Order: sequence, then C-alpha cells, then structure tokens
Amino acid sequence: MQNYSQAINIHQIIEEESIDTYFQPLVSAKMRSIVGLEALTRGFCQPSGEIIMPNLLFKLAEENNLTLELDRLCRKKALEKFRQVFSQNNEMLLFLNFDTSIIDLGVVGSGYLQRQVKHAGINPCNIVLEIIESKVNDIGALQNFINAHKELGFLFALDDIGCGYSNLDRIAFVKPDLIKADRALVDNINQDYYKQEVLKSLVNLSQKIGALVVAEGVEKKEETIMALELGVDMLQGFYFAKPTSKTTCSAELYTRIAEVSSNFKNHMIEQMHAKRQLHRNYDLLIKKFCDKLSELTIDEFDSLLQRVVNSQSNLECIYILDEAGIQASDTFCNQDNLTRRQGPFFKPAPKGTDHSLKEYYYLLAHTGLSKYTTEPYISLASGNLCITKSTFFQSYDCKNYILCIDGNSPV
Repeated sequence: MQNYSQAINIHQIIEEESIDTYFQPLVSAKMRSIVGLEALTRGFCQPSGEIIMPNLLFKLAEENNLTLELDRLCRKKALEKFRQVFSQNNEMLLFLNFDTSIIDLGVVGSGYLQRQVKHAGINPCNIVLEIIESKVNDIGALQNFINAHKELGFLFALDDIGCGYSNLDRIAFVKPDLIKADRALVDNINQDYYKQEVLKSLVNLSQKIGALVVAEGVEKKEETIMALELGVDMLQGFYFAKPTSKTTCSAELYTRIAEVSSNFKNHMIEQMHAKRQLHRNYDLLIKKFCDKLSELTIDEFDSLLQRVVNSQSNLECIYILDEAGIQASDTFCNQDNLTRRQGPFFKPAPKGTDHSLKEYYYLLAHTGLSKYTTEPYISLASGNLCITKSTFFQSYDCKNYILCIDGNSPV
C-alpha cells in the first residue's frame, strides 16, 4: 500500500482535475421516491485510469497540505455533475461531504462555497452539507460557518452518528437539519434490541428538534424494515444501490423502493395483528387470574401467584400492589427467565416496595383506566424484554388491589 500511495502524484491529480463524482441515492420508502444523491469522490491515475478511493486521496492531500484544494475540487466536480440532475428535477437534494478540518485554515468568510454553488446554478436549499464537527479545532469559526451558510439556505447533516466517539452534544452544537445514523448502528439492527432503542431515541429526538434521520449503510431487507419501523425518514446503502458515476437512476432502484414500501406496509399490518392477538391472550389470562383472586384474601394471594407463574412460560413475573402502590405480595418469577446480572438493582422487587411512581401504577390509579400496558422495556428482574400489564381487582374481603404481570414483549 505504501508503494502504491507513493506512486500517486496528488499534485498532478488536483492540477489535472483527475477525479470523478459518484452518486449514491437516498430514498424515502414512505414517499416511494429518491430524495437526494450523496456525492462521493473517486480519483483516477493517468493514463491507466486506475481508481483511487477517497480515503487515500484525502490522506495524500493532508500529507501535502493540499486538503483545501482537494476539497474545493471535489465540490466543484460534484456540483458540475449534479447540475444535470438538478435541471431535470429541481427538488432533488445534493449531499456534499464538507471536510471541516479546512475551517482551521481560516477560510470562513471567503464565500468560496457560495460562489461555487451560484456558478453551478443550483439553489443552496438543495445542498446538504455533511459535516463531522470533531475534525475542526476552531469551534467558534465552525459555528460562524454553519450560521452564515444556514442563512444562505444551505442545509446541514450531522454525519456518522452512532460511530466511534460521536456524542449527542454534537447535535446541540450543530443544530442539524438531518442526522445520519452510521452503518455501525444500522448493522443487524433487526436482531439487536439495544441498537433499536438507540435509533428510536435518535428518531424521537430528531422529531422534537425538527430534523430528519437517515439510516446509512443498509444492506439487508430486514435492516430496512426495522429502520422504517423505528421511524427513520430516509434510507441509504447497498441494498438500494452502490455508488455509480451515472447521473440517472436505474429502473431496478425504483423497483426496489416499491418493494421495500410494500414489504414495510405488510410487515406493519402483520405486527399489528400479532400485537392485538398477544394482548388479547394476556387480557384473557389476566381476567382468569383476577376472577380467582377475587375469591381469596391477601393471605392467600402468594400461593396462587406461584402456581400461575409456574404454569405460564410466557410470563416473566407476577405481583400485587395495594391501592397506594405498595407491593402487597412477593414477586413470583419464572425461574427459567431470571437474569444472571448481579447487584442490588437487578433483582425482583420484594413485598413492601413502593411502586407509586411507576407508570403502570399512577396511570392506572389516577386516570380512571381499568387496565394499563407499558411500552416494551428490559426488566430489572428478568433481564429480558417485556411489558407490564396492570389491572384492578377486588379481593374476597372487598379490598381493592392491582394485579401486575410482566410478560414477553410483543415486539
């Protein structure tokens, strides 16, 4: 690799503009459309035409103090090529990678980017500048750059969220229009509950601040479906298309978008049916238990709860609260489902525990509801993904209690 890089003349590449722009589409399955194109640079050696990948190009440029020149050349080539697309569709977005390290070279205020875009005849509102703010040392200059270009109409995307040392404080600093969730977060997300919750939280945050979320690097059908289920707005990755030097999108891409849209719709319908059936089964089970509990007094609850949890493999834990939210029974768990995590927090709650600040108590006790179901969460008692269902019942001696059941989550 070292010999190969030494054979590349980065000065010549920049002087002769020996680079090409490849485009990779960003799609909206919900809108069944291509929303934008990300510009990706490829260099090529003369006269062989051998492709040089961008990481090597920018490494060589940095070593030769030519980062600014290469960055500007990449933008120039991307804008020239995108102009062909923009002339046919003035709603298409161009995603431009902006090397924020050049901010430290004192370029803020030069107006160079603005002039490039104007010369290409493209509306700044169609340009999304992808940045990684951690590459710049002069944070104040970067802030000025962002604010000035937002006023001109440029959009900003925060790149590589969920990768390496990316922190959420970057979002507060940049105030992005789009957030790009990195491939590291999307990879096999359909099989990883923790990744799902991280992306879901990112989507919820983005909705609060008026930003859109792009899932980068989707390569599998299952990843696209899960990302859409979690609420992402756009998808990008090899599952749809690899970067290409062409400015037109293939018929296969539009077919794939339609397939994903249809698959997602069918998936959500199946999910709704499955959840409805699971909740129906739980409700029937709870009614059966409450009927039996209504024939007992508090002293007799524990023996029934023990029998119930042992007979139902889909139950994690079962326990009873009094009207004040204080646990009136022990917590009975399916021993096969208990976690191996150690520590004072990771264990079933004992009799006498105060649950009055838990949503399955206060949203039931103070809203007039007859039953309540939580969102899925990781149980501290079992370490598994579960939901809690709570409902009122009256004991044989006419005292009011709340039955709580932690069961397998429907997601």
